[in-house]
Amino acid sequence: MNKRKNLDRQKRKRQNLILALMLAVIALALLGRFLIGRDQELNPEELTPVTNSSESLPTTAPVATISIFPVHVAGAVKNPGVYYFPEGVIVSEAIARAGGPSEDAAVEVLNMASLLNPHAKLYVPTLAEAETGEIEFTFDNAGDNNTGTADGKINLNVATEADLLTVPGIGPATAAAILRYREENGKFTQLEDLMQVSGIKDKKFSSLEPYLYVP
Repeated sequence: MNKRKNLDRQKRKRQNLILALMLAVIALALLGRFLIGRDQELNPEELTPVTNSSESLPTTAPVATISIFPVHVAGAVKNPGVYYFPEGVIVSEAIARAGGPSEDAAVEVLNMASLLNPHAKLYVPTLAEAETGEIEFTFDNAGDNNTGTADGKINLNVATEADLLTVPGIGPATAAAILRYREENGKFTQLEDLMQVSGIKDKKFSSLEPYLYVP
């Protein structure tokens, strides 16, 4: 009897083992089919290429604009003419743009660090013209609106804030006071009228006098 029971037990073990093997084979077959199908779905040749988002999306960032204005560069330069410049350009850059100074140019009488005035005329005098001290050479915006002479002095009646700030001893507050006085009282009739401007007394006037003139 025990022998029969042992045989039945061994037979059931073999059947269970065969069943487990069959289930394993079926599971492997299903797994292989799933993996093959997944590879087909992810075939790189069939995928749609992804474009760069920065190229496809419209940009709403503001575009910076640069203000450009003409200036007539004339006189003792190699290539006189009308040139266009952005804001912030100074006299030395304008002269370089016009080919540089000619051999007889008196560039030492110019303020090479001055900012260009829009729609102005920058005249570079010759050495002979500079020696006469009669020619007005800096920026001419409209007729007699000249700000300097060949001796480097600034016309007090037409000087802008930028012109006044080039004078040693004149800062933003003093420049503003001079312009305010001129606006309220009209043109200066003599250079000594400068002492009527707030903050300018005898000592300061003496230091400013060599750089200014009243026509």
